[in-house]
Amino acid sequence: MRNIKVIIVLLTSSLMIGCNQNVSQHEPPISSSGTSKEAMILGVYHFNNPGMDTYNLEIDDYFTEKRQAEIQEVVDLLAQYKPNKIFVEFLPSQQVRLDSLFDLYKKNRLSLQNIKDGQNEVYQLGFKLAKQLGVKEILAVDHPGVYLGPYADFIADTLSIKSYQDYNEDFKQQMETRQKNFTENTVKENLIYLNDWQQILNNHNYYNNVAITIRDTTNVMFSYKEMEQEIDGLPYLMRSYDFNNIGVEMATEWYKRNLFIYRNILERTEENDRILIIFGSGHVRHLNQLFDDNPKFKIVGANNILNNEK
Repeated sequence: MRNIKVIIVLLTSSLMIGCNQNVSQHEPPISSSGTSKEAMILGVYHFNNPGMDTYNLEIDDYFTEKRQAEIQEVVDLLAQYKPNKIFVEFLPSQQVRLDSLFDLYKKNRLSLQNIKDGQNEVYQLGFKLAKQLGVKEILAVDHPGVYLGPYADFIADTLSIKSYQDYNEDFKQQMETRQKNFTENTVKENLIYLNDWQQILNNHNYYNNVAITIRDTTNVMFSYKEMEQEIDGLPYLMRSYDFNNIGVEMATEWYKRNLFIYRNILERTEENDRILIIFGSGHVRHLNQLFDDNPKFKIVGANNILNNEK
């Protein structure tokens, strides 16, 4: 009889765990007990479109009166969160320049239009919010990553890996729809879309799909000699990666970059900090997971703020 009771308890626990997993697929994880810091991760698209993403959107002029009003609307909403530190997608090596520009900007001695790439979200959101709230620190915490996408594409096309090609085609169609919507929608609407949990998972699943489908099973990459030929502008680094498992290598490099970013942020946080992290939306899933696993942090959902939810 005692054994039967134990089995019932285990089955009940398993069902409860399964239910919790289903919920987490649709909502960002929230942790609270025993925390001393708060973190909000705002996934963004790059306002100045530097052309460094997997798929790059064509962005209109964000210095127009209409777009500037939309950006201010977002800044006013983010101000309700009241961060005391803002972390941005610039490399630590750019910190001195970032500090210098922000010092001039907050003293009204510099217009964002006079900054190279002044349309970038670091300036349009980070600078404006920090100045409005009197935040002293805008911290550069990005880490240089190795993007192996062109290699994966080349292998998939050469070997006609249909599952990957079909997924890529579907993803491109989604990006075309996003392009149209992002041009017509307000900045707030675009950010709410990107920070919807299902959309965050869709971005994340791109790397999962690459990891499980791309393999150089016939060694097509060995026809390339190091530094003698390029694939989409990238020199072929034959000795650096296991191309038979290029999908896993690519996903690993992306995860590693986010781990470095996470470490950089932790090194610049203190007790009772309320931090805002402004990064490309592709980073949100990994960073959310890392901060949610840290018992010292409570995660605040970006869309709770953008939707003005109390």
